[in-house]
Amino acid sequence: MTIGTGTYLPGGRFGFPRSYIAGLTNYSAGFSLSQSLNVFTLDFRPTYGSVYTWVFSLDFWFLTTNYYTLDFIVEECYYQNPPDPTKIPLDFGLRWSRVIAPHHPRLLFAPNNNFTTEVPATINTIIPGYWTQPT
Repeated sequence: MTIGTGTYLPGGRFGFPRSYIAGLTNYSAGFSLSQSLNVFTLDFRPTYGSVYTWVFSLDFWFLTTNYYTLDFIVEECYYQNPPDPTKIPLDFGLRWSRVIAPHHPRLLFAPNNNFTTEVPATINTIIPGYWTQPT
């Protein structure tokens, strides 16, 4: 497992029920982002020659009523410089955020703490109004 240093807001030990999460936003700095279940890949090869990869815990990824802390969610975060397969730790930021509408929390993830160019991700959410934080 390869992971850089995480910066968490409001803090790494901040906890919440998984069912409260209404969405996930990744930040791509304007580059091509792909998703395969809980694995995200950001392709910088055309400009910088690197590929960023981050992996969310499968325990967290699938919808449950379990309680998690921000420092548990990301299992791997690294970059590679193809064709070299070496995984190099990549720092990241993970934030808890309450958007104005629809008033349900979402997570914001940014490799290198670069919170630019939002890209919504597909994440399982619960039926609106069931097991969610009141508005």
